[in-house]
Amino acid sequence: MREAGDLLRVENLVTRFKSVERGKWVTAVDDVSIRLAPGEMVGLVGESGCGKSTLGRSIVGLERPQSGRILLDGVDLSSLRGRELREKRRAIQYVFQDPYASLNDRQTIGETLTEALIIIGVKDREAQRRRIHTLLDQVGLPDALAERYPRELSGGQRQRVAIARSLAVEPRVLICDEPVSALDLSIRAQVMNLFLTLHKDLGVACLFIAHDLALVRQATSRTYVMYLGKIVEDASSAELYARPSHPYTQALLGSIPSADPRVEAHREPPPIFGDIPSPTNPPSGCRFRTRCPRAMEVCASHPPARLALAPDHHASCVIAAELYAHSHPAPHRLPMPA
Repeated sequence: MREAGDLLRVENLVTRFKSVERGKWVTAVDDVSIRLAPGEMVGLVGESGCGKSTLGRSIVGLERPQSGRILLDGVDLSSLRGRELREKRRAIQYVFQDPYASLNDRQTIGETLTEALIIIGVKDREAQRRRIHTLLDQVGLPDALAERYPRELSGGQRQRVAIARSLAVEPRVLICDEPVSALDLSIRAQVMNLFLTLHKDLGVACLFIAHDLALVRQATSRTYVMYLGKIVEDASSAELYARPSHPYTQALLGSIPSADPRVEAHREPPPIFGDIPSPTNPPSGCRFRTRCPRAMEVCASHPPARLALAPDHHASCVIAAELYAHSHPAPHRLPMPA
């Protein structure tokens, strides 16, 4: 059921792919439910290969889910067809990770943006020119770049163009798939600040997919933690980082290095070992149990229930309540020693 105020709601989504191993399937997204309110920026974090990008691609229709629902304003998108579906889909746009692969090198920047405008019915040349000027200005680029090709731009400029293209159709939701991870460190902050400014000025809701947990904490109001196709914990970002209540979340936060060498010298390595198991044959019960330092016998026999630890804090672990009760701020956020 749609909660009051939800703009986008994903319910029990399952997306699978045929494996190269005959007769086997890879369940990349397994019974996932998330929600976004209008104008909200929500984080989605987890290791590479956990299904974050597949979830994002399923939401915008680049992958076809096997079951579950994607609701926009309470309307199930799978129930729509033809023009009605295209009209609704326009409200959800995607910013890809790699700005070098997401733009067509045979089109100028102006042609790339014009193509998006034609799709929404802006066919007057003067109207197109004005809108392209506005879009480039919104992402901090000069008008002169409209005549250039992607190969003539830097990585940061390319990603700004990709953002402008997404904004061209006036979306209400942006799915940002690690949009700064392919950029130089000096450029990441600039592009991230651009996202925050656009989010504030335009009121666009955003699902921000990333593996940089420190960045997600600063940018988002709520965070979902994903492991091997499942959401294992979700809470407000402040709550999640202060009181992580799933062993996997604690391990992720424990892996963030501190800028203070005195804190870093006393930081224990994260309590996690091994690689993510094969998604074609995930562990029984809790999927994290094969890497969890707190695993017990019951973890192998039953999938953990999603426990409500606080009004907006949930975790899927048999000891989540215990971890919540004894949790402390993440190690990298502890006060510096005197």
